[in-house]
Amino acid sequence: MNLFFVHRDGTIVTPELTGTILEGVTRFSILELAGDLGLKVEERRVSIDEWREGVTSGEISEVFACGTAAVVTPVGRLVWEGGEVLIGDHDVNGGWVR
Repeated sequence: MNLFFVHRDGTIVTPELTGTILEGVTRFSILELAGDLGLKVEERRVSIDEWREGVTSGEISEVFACGTAAVVTPVGRLVWEGGEVLIGDHDVNGGWVR
């Protein structure tokens, strides 16, 4: 599985391929399509702290995951011992507001 972090300025960040992140046609297609749409794409390390702080501050506006062959799905929250942050727009019952 691969994670993608959409930043407030439209930049898409995904972890670089290091042997633990799988290559795949879906990942490649997302990166290629984003570039074709004129979005800036960065492949680099992303720490849990960067994820948590980015969502809390609003710097990261959306997070999604993709499988190696087919699936793309939104990530709605990050949970850790002692807290959690919601990603994107949610109503008070946890549903998506669009």
